[in-house]
Amino acid sequence: MFRHHLVMTLVLMSVGCVGALLAPAALAVEWKDYAEFQHTSALPGNGYAVNENGQVGFLGAFHMNVPCAYTPCNGNYAACYYSGSNDSALRFSTGGINTDSTGMIGLGFGKPGAGLYLSETFVESRLSVNCFNFQWQLHDETRDVPAIAVGVLDILDQREAHLGEPHGARSFYITMTRKIANTSAPVYTSLGFGSGRFEDRPFGAVSWFPTDWAMLGFEYDGRMPRPQAALNVYTTDKWKATGAIGWSNFERPVVGFNITYSN
Repeated sequence: MFRHHLVMTLVLMSVGCVGALLAPAALAVEWKDYAEFQHTSALPGNGYAVNENGQVGFLGAFHMNVPCAYTPCNGNYAACYYSGSNDSALRFSTGGINTDSTGMIGLGFGKPGAGLYLSETFVESRLSVNCFNFQWQLHDETRDVPAIAVGVLDILDQREAHLGEPHGARSFYITMTRKIANTSAPVYTSLGFGSGRFEDRPFGAVSWFPTDWAMLGFEYDGRMPRPQAALNVYTTDKWKATGAIGWSNFERPVVGFNITYSN
Protein backbone atom coordinates (compact mmCIF):
# COMPACT_ATOMS: atom_id res chain seq x y z
CA MET A 1 0.00 0.00 0.00
CA PHE A 2 2.83 2.38 0.86
CA ARG A 3 4.37 1.76 -2.55
CA HIS A 4 1.16 2.78 -4.34
CA HIS A 5 0.87 5.89 -2.19
CA LEU A 6 4.48 6.81 -2.88
CA VAL A 7 4.18 6.35 -6.64
CA MET A 8 1.05 8.48 -6.91
CA THR A 9 2.53 11.17 -4.68
CA LEU A 10 5.72 11.34 -6.75
CA VAL A 11 3.73 11.59 -9.98
CA LEU A 12 1.61 14.40 -8.58
CA MET A 13 4.70 16.22 -7.36
CA SER A 14 6.12 15.95 -10.88
CA VAL A 15 2.93 17.35 -12.41
CA GLY A 16 2.95 20.17 -9.87
CA CYS A 17 6.58 20.95 -10.65
CA VAL A 18 5.78 21.13 -14.37
CA GLY A 19 2.98 23.57 -13.60
CA ALA A 20 5.24 25.67 -11.43
CA LEU A 21 7.87 25.78 -14.16
CA LEU A 22 5.23 26.92 -16.66
CA ALA A 23 3.90 29.65 -14.37
CA PRO A 24 6.56 32.30 -15.16
CA ALA A 25 5.72 31.96 -18.85
CA ALA A 26 2.35 33.62 -18.35
CA LEU A 27 2.16 34.71 -21.98
CA ALA A 28 2.08 31.03 -22.97
CA VAL A 29 -1.48 30.82 -21.65
CA GLU A 30 -4.03 31.95 -24.22
CA TRP A 31 -6.83 33.35 -22.07
CA LYS A 32 -9.27 33.46 -25.00
CA ASP A 33 -9.19 29.67 -25.25
CA TYR A 34 -11.82 27.90 -23.15
CA ALA A 35 -12.61 31.26 -21.55
CA GLU A 36 -15.70 29.91 -19.80
CA PHE A 37 -13.76 27.09 -18.15
CA GLN A 38 -10.42 28.67 -17.34
CA HIS A 39 -11.03 28.88 -13.55
CA THR A 40 -13.68 26.26 -12.67
CA SER A 41 -15.48 23.61 -14.72
CA ALA A 42 -18.37 22.20 -12.60
CA LEU A 43 -16.85 18.71 -12.59
CA PRO A 44 -16.74 16.63 -9.37
CA GLY A 45 -14.53 18.23 -6.74
CA ASN A 46 -14.39 21.52 -8.67
CA GLY A 47 -15.24 24.27 -6.21
CA TYR A 48 -16.48 21.83 -3.56
CA ALA A 49 -15.20 18.60 -2.01
CA VAL A 50 -16.16 14.97 -2.62
CA ASN A 51 -14.96 12.23 -0.26
CA GLU A 52 -14.19 8.57 -0.92
CA ASN A 53 -17.81 7.61 -0.11
CA GLY A 54 -19.25 9.89 -2.80
CA GLN A 55 -20.45 12.45 -0.25
CA VAL A 56 -20.19 16.15 -1.06
CA GLY A 57 -19.20 18.74 1.52
CA PHE A 58 -15.89 20.10 2.77
CA LEU A 59 -13.52 17.25 3.68
CA GLY A 60 -12.50 15.33 0.56
CA ALA A 61 -10.84 15.93 -2.80
CA PHE A 62 -11.26 19.69 -3.25
CA HIS A 63 -9.94 21.15 -6.51
CA MET A 64 -11.00 23.91 -8.92
CA ASN A 65 -10.41 22.70 -12.48
CA VAL A 66 -9.11 19.17 -12.01
CA PRO A 67 -11.89 16.56 -11.74
CA CYS A 68 -11.54 14.10 -8.88
CA ALA A 69 -12.53 10.45 -9.34
CA TYR A 70 -14.66 10.44 -6.22
CA THR A 71 -18.11 10.86 -7.75
CA PRO A 72 -21.21 12.16 -5.93
CA CYS A 73 -23.70 9.34 -5.35
CA ASN A 74 -27.46 9.39 -4.81
CA GLY A 75 -28.66 12.03 -2.34
CA ASN A 76 -25.72 14.39 -2.89
CA TYR A 77 -26.14 17.83 -4.45
CA ALA A 78 -23.90 20.86 -4.93
CA ALA A 79 -24.30 24.44 -6.10
CA CYS A 80 -21.38 26.82 -6.68
CA TYR A 81 -20.69 30.31 -7.93
CA TYR A 82 -17.18 31.53 -8.77
CA SER A 83 -15.99 34.89 -10.05
CA GLY A 84 -12.68 34.94 -11.93
CA SER A 85 -10.93 38.19 -12.73
CA ASN A 86 -9.74 39.09 -16.21
CA ASP A 87 -6.83 40.96 -14.67
CA SER A 88 -4.84 40.82 -11.43
CA ALA A 89 -7.52 42.49 -9.27
CA LEU A 90 -9.46 40.43 -6.74
CA ARG A 91 -13.18 41.01 -7.24
CA PHE A 92 -16.48 39.22 -6.81
CA SER A 93 -19.04 40.04 -9.47
CA THR A 94 -21.96 38.48 -11.34
CA GLY A 95 -20.80 39.71 -14.74
CA GLY A 96 -19.09 42.42 -16.75
CA ILE A 97 -16.00 42.74 -18.90
CA ASN A 98 -13.65 42.44 -15.91
CA THR A 99 -14.88 39.07 -14.70
CA ASP A 100 -15.35 35.53 -15.95
CA SER A 101 -18.14 34.29 -13.69
CA THR A 102 -19.51 30.76 -13.58
CA GLY A 103 -22.34 29.08 -11.67
CA MET A 104 -23.02 25.37 -11.34
CA ILE A 105 -25.64 22.90 -10.12
CA GLY A 106 -24.58 19.27 -9.72
CA LEU A 107 -26.55 16.11 -8.89
CA GLY A 108 -25.33 12.70 -7.79
CA PHE A 109 -26.90 9.34 -8.61
CA GLY A 110 -26.06 5.70 -8.03
CA LYS A 111 -24.29 3.88 -5.21
CA PRO A 112 -21.24 5.05 -3.19
CA GLY A 113 -18.09 4.12 -5.04
CA ALA A 114 -19.98 3.81 -8.34
CA GLY A 115 -21.64 7.20 -8.61
CA LEU A 116 -23.07 8.93 -11.68
CA TYR A 117 -22.84 12.73 -11.75
CA LEU A 118 -24.61 15.30 -13.90
CA SER A 119 -24.09 19.05 -13.71
CA GLU A 120 -25.09 22.17 -15.60
CA THR A 121 -22.85 25.21 -15.94
CA PHE A 122 -24.24 28.75 -16.04
CA VAL A 123 -21.97 31.41 -17.52
CA GLU A 124 -22.49 34.96 -16.21
CA SER A 125 -25.95 36.33 -17.06
CA ARG A 126 -26.71 33.73 -19.74
CA LEU A 127 -28.83 31.45 -17.57
CA SER A 128 -30.15 29.69 -20.67
CA VAL A 129 -26.68 28.41 -21.61
CA ASN A 130 -26.56 24.71 -22.40
CA CYS A 131 -23.50 23.17 -20.83
CA PHE A 132 -24.02 19.75 -19.32
CA ASN A 133 -21.26 17.65 -17.80
CA PHE A 134 -21.18 13.96 -16.85
CA GLN A 135 -18.93 11.64 -14.84
CA TRP A 136 -19.10 7.93 -14.04
CA GLN A 137 -16.99 6.28 -11.35
CA LEU A 138 -15.64 2.98 -12.67
CA HIS A 139 -13.74 1.77 -9.62
CA ASP A 140 -13.95 2.39 -5.91
CA GLU A 141 -10.80 3.20 -3.95
CA THR A 142 -9.21 0.07 -2.47
CA ARG A 143 -5.99 -0.70 -0.68
CA ASP A 144 -4.11 -1.24 -3.94
CA VAL A 145 -6.08 0.75 -6.54
CA PRO A 146 -7.17 4.41 -6.48
CA ALA A 147 -10.69 5.50 -7.37
CA ILE A 148 -11.07 5.75 -11.15
CA ALA A 149 -13.65 7.69 -13.16
CA VAL A 150 -14.30 8.87 -16.71
CA GLY A 151 -16.26 11.89 -17.82
CA VAL A 152 -17.07 14.53 -20.39
CA LEU A 153 -17.18 18.31 -20.11
CA ASP A 154 -19.87 20.03 -22.22
CA ILE A 155 -21.64 16.90 -23.49
CA LEU A 156 -23.61 18.75 -26.18
CA ASP A 157 -20.55 20.72 -27.37
CA GLN A 158 -22.36 24.06 -27.04
CA ARG A 159 -19.62 26.26 -25.60
CA GLU A 160 -16.67 27.95 -27.28
CA ALA A 161 -13.21 26.46 -27.36
CA HIS A 162 -11.92 29.74 -28.79
CA LEU A 163 -13.54 33.12 -28.20
CA GLY A 164 -15.93 33.99 -31.03
CA GLU A 165 -15.95 30.48 -32.52
CA PRO A 166 -19.08 28.49 -31.54
CA HIS A 167 -18.72 24.95 -30.21
CA GLY A 168 -15.55 22.94 -29.73
CA ALA A 169 -15.33 22.82 -25.92
CA ARG A 170 -16.42 19.20 -25.48
CA SER A 171 -13.63 17.43 -23.60
CA PHE A 172 -13.17 13.82 -22.46
CA TYR A 173 -11.05 12.71 -19.52
CA ILE A 174 -10.06 9.91 -17.17
CA THR A 175 -9.08 10.65 -13.59
CA MET A 176 -7.81 8.82 -10.48
CA THR A 177 -8.03 9.93 -6.85
CA ARG A 178 -6.56 8.57 -3.63
CA LYS A 179 -6.53 9.60 0.01
CA ILE A 180 -2.85 9.32 0.91
CA ALA A 181 -2.89 10.44 4.56
CA ASN A 182 -5.65 8.96 6.69
CA THR A 183 -4.98 11.18 9.69
CA SER A 184 -6.48 14.22 11.39
CA ALA A 185 -4.88 16.26 8.57
CA PRO A 186 -5.80 14.22 5.47
CA VAL A 187 -4.33 14.69 1.99
CA TYR A 188 -6.18 13.87 -1.23
CA THR A 189 -4.51 13.56 -4.63
CA SER A 190 -5.95 13.37 -8.14
CA LEU A 191 -4.21 12.53 -11.39
CA GLY A 192 -5.60 12.17 -14.89
CA PHE A 193 -5.48 12.89 -18.60
CA GLY A 194 -7.93 14.74 -20.82
CA SER A 195 -8.61 16.12 -24.28
CA GLY A 196 -9.89 19.55 -25.32
CA ARG A 197 -9.97 21.80 -22.26
CA PHE A 198 -7.16 19.70 -20.78
CA GLU A 199 -5.01 20.21 -23.91
CA ASP A 200 -4.36 16.45 -24.38
CA ARG A 201 -2.12 16.59 -21.34
CA PRO A 202 -1.91 15.04 -17.88
CA PHE A 203 -3.39 16.97 -14.99
CA GLY A 204 -2.97 16.64 -11.25
CA ALA A 205 -4.02 18.15 -7.94
CA VAL A 206 -3.45 17.84 -4.22
CA SER A 207 -5.62 19.11 -1.36
CA TRP A 208 -4.49 19.14 2.28
CA PHE A 209 -6.69 19.74 5.31
CA PRO A 210 -4.55 20.99 8.22
CA THR A 211 -7.82 21.38 10.19
CA ASP A 212 -11.41 20.35 9.62
CA TRP A 213 -12.29 23.92 8.60
CA ALA A 214 -9.43 24.88 6.25
CA MET A 215 -7.95 23.50 3.00
CA LEU A 216 -4.77 24.32 1.10
CA GLY A 217 -4.25 22.97 -2.40
CA PHE A 218 -2.36 23.13 -5.66
CA GLU A 219 -3.23 21.88 -9.13
CA TYR A 220 -2.12 21.80 -12.74
CA ASP A 221 -5.13 21.40 -15.06
CA GLY A 222 -3.33 20.83 -18.36
CA ARG A 223 -3.27 24.54 -19.20
CA MET A 224 -2.07 26.34 -16.08
CA PRO A 225 -1.08 25.91 -12.42
CA ARG A 226 -3.32 27.16 -9.64
CA PRO A 227 -2.73 27.42 -5.87
CA GLN A 228 -5.93 27.58 -3.84
CA ALA A 229 -7.41 27.69 -0.34
CA ALA A 230 -10.87 27.14 1.17
CA LEU A 231 -12.70 27.70 4.46
CA ASN A 232 -15.67 25.83 5.84
CA VAL A 233 -17.95 28.68 6.98
CA TYR A 234 -21.14 26.79 7.89
CA THR A 235 -21.85 23.15 8.64
CA THR A 236 -24.64 20.85 9.81
CA ASP A 237 -25.02 17.10 9.49
CA LYS A 238 -26.27 17.49 5.91
CA TRP A 239 -25.52 21.05 4.79
CA LYS A 240 -22.12 22.66 4.21
CA ALA A 241 -21.20 26.15 2.98
CA THR A 242 -17.63 26.88 1.87
CA GLY A 243 -15.72 29.87 0.55
CA ALA A 244 -12.68 29.38 -1.68
CA ILE A 245 -10.02 31.40 -3.49
CA GLY A 246 -7.51 30.51 -6.20
CA TRP A 247 -4.84 32.16 -8.35
CA SER A 248 -4.95 30.96 -11.97
CA ASN A 249 -1.49 30.82 -13.54
CA PHE A 250 -0.31 33.04 -10.67
CA GLU A 251 -1.95 35.90 -12.58
CA ARG A 252 -5.72 36.00 -12.18
CA PRO A 253 -7.63 35.58 -8.90
CA VAL A 254 -10.80 33.52 -8.65
CA VAL A 255 -13.08 33.62 -5.61
CA GLY A 256 -16.41 32.01 -4.84
CA PHE A 257 -18.58 29.86 -2.61
CA ASN A 258 -20.47 26.57 -2.62
CA ILE A 259 -23.42 25.06 -0.84
CA THR A 260 -23.70 21.27 -0.62
CA TYR A 261 -26.24 18.79 0.67
CA SER A 262 -25.46 15.18 1.54
CA ASN A 263 -28.29 12.92 2.67
